[in-house]
Amino acid sequence: MIKIFVFGITGKIGKSIINYLKLNKNFILLGGINKKNFFKLFNNKYNLIFLKMKKNSIFLDFSNLKILKKILFLSLKFNIPLIIGTTGLNIIHLNFIFYVSKKNCILLSYNMSIGINILNLIFININFYLKIYNFESFIIDIHHDKKKDSPSGTSLILYSKIKNINKKIFSARIKSIIGNHIVYFISNNEIIKIEHIVLNRIIFIIGVFYSILWLLNKKNGLYSMYDIYFKC
Repeated sequence: MIKIFVFGITGKIGKSIINYLKLNKNFILLGGINKKNFFKLFNNKYNLIFLKMKKNSIFLDFSNLKILKKILFLSLKFNIPLIIGTTGLNIIHLNFIFYVSKKNCILLSYNMSIGINILNLIFININFYLKIYNFESFIIDIHHDKKKDSPSGTSLILYSKIKNINKKIFSARIKSIIGNHIVYFISNNEIIKIEHIVLNRIIFIIGVFYSILWLLNKKNGLYSMYDIYFKC
């Protein structure tokens, strides 16, 4: 039985995780916390839960940047592997994550779908040709109007994989769109268009639970979805 604690349990991904857990007897939810109760993280109730999470346990973070350092501290203190899906991280957050990963096992991913990670792999392998044939790159990032970070973490990942100099991101927040990323490679004579559309959040949940199974019993370090999907 794999024990799980969810930070951000009442968010969209948190609720989807709970729904999946109801259908799968191989996992058990020991608890969770939402943004209204973050201040309670260090009380005895949660410490007792964390003490029960010695083996076959995972922290899932889909919460808030404001408590990321606290989550990393708890992960280190109780030696519990951590999956981070929270977006909007800055260089300070990333440096702290890297520091903790030297002593604990951490997976960091802004998007756990196989489709986006395949796009990342494609872009890495075509960068040479984009450069020599003088293509410019444009990423259009469209999400629901409740999404706080702009541009999205996913678009920033795609942006980082494209190495040509002339590249831009355009973001839009429209009603209930889950996630839509369109990438244009444009030269003087032609346009290449690649689009990824999320039809259902289940793609993220599949990635989360696939990541849990993969991450357990790994050595200390910082991992990505590339390690899971493509380092076979």
